[in-house]
Parts: sequence; structure tokens; C-alpha cells
Amino acid sequence: MAVKAVQVVMRGDPNVNKLAADLKKYARVEKIPGGGLEDCKVLDGVMINKDVTHTGMRRYIKNPRVILLDCPLEYKKGESKTDIEMTKGSDKTRLL
Repeated sequence: MAVKAVQVVMRGDPNVNKLAADLKKYARVEKIPGGGLEDCKVLDGVMINKDVTHTGMRRYIKNPRVILLDCPLEYKKGESKTDIEMTKGSDKTRLL
């Protein structure tokens, strides 16, 4: 597995110095409790981890589209103003 991980890093970035590559910059080892040696594997590509915060969220998305933002993503609710004009007292009961 170590040899395969080094091969993946070396072929992935042509700017990597082949003699002195810092694998910590290009690779990450993730330990998952309860797994055995036969469950270990080298994954090639970009991995994104997102915590499931709601039981209705999907746990697996096939072919996801990802956007990386360099700014905060905020939703600002605009102010809303409602004016009601009533001419009769019965309009109030109809409105409610």
C-alpha cells in the first residue's frame, strides 16, 4: 500500500520533485475504528468529507458537482413591509 500511495502521488502532479517529495502535502492517512487490514486501500483523487447533520440527508452521492468558494456564502433576508387598508370593520374578520 505504501508503494502504491507513492506511485499515485508521483504520477498525479508533474511539478513534484521526484527525489524529495513530501507525502504529507499530497497524501493523507485516515484511520477508521473497527476496520481490519483487508479493508485498507489507497484512494486516487480528491476526497471530500461532510458530516451528516440530518437523518434525511443522503450518505452517498454519485458523480457530485463541487464548487469551491473563496468567500462566505450568506443568505440575507430582505425587509418586507405590508400595508393593509380597511374601510369596514368586517374586513378585519375576513382578513384574520
